[in-house]
Amino acid sequence: MSDAVIVALITGLCAVIGQWLIVRNQSAKDAYDRGQRDKKLDDDIKNLSERVEEHNQYAKMFANLSSKIELMAQDIRYIKEGKI
Repeated sequence: MSDAVIVALITGLCAVIGQWLIVRNQSAKDAYDRGQRDKKLDDDIKNLSERVEEHNQYAKMFANLSSKIELMAQDIRYIKEGKI
């Protein structure tokens, strides 16, 4: 083989290996970035779930208070009317 062919083969092989290394490193970086995004999304969903649960507890307490206020308002009306 001539020297030019050997140099071309070596250059081509080095280019292919270089591109393979670049793609492999980028793939690993992308996988790490996806993992970090997934972790952040999981944390955000957990925080939102906790806030929804807290809101639901307040909604239940408000419903109880609302019924108690209605009973107190009814008692006040009875007192004003002199029925008690």
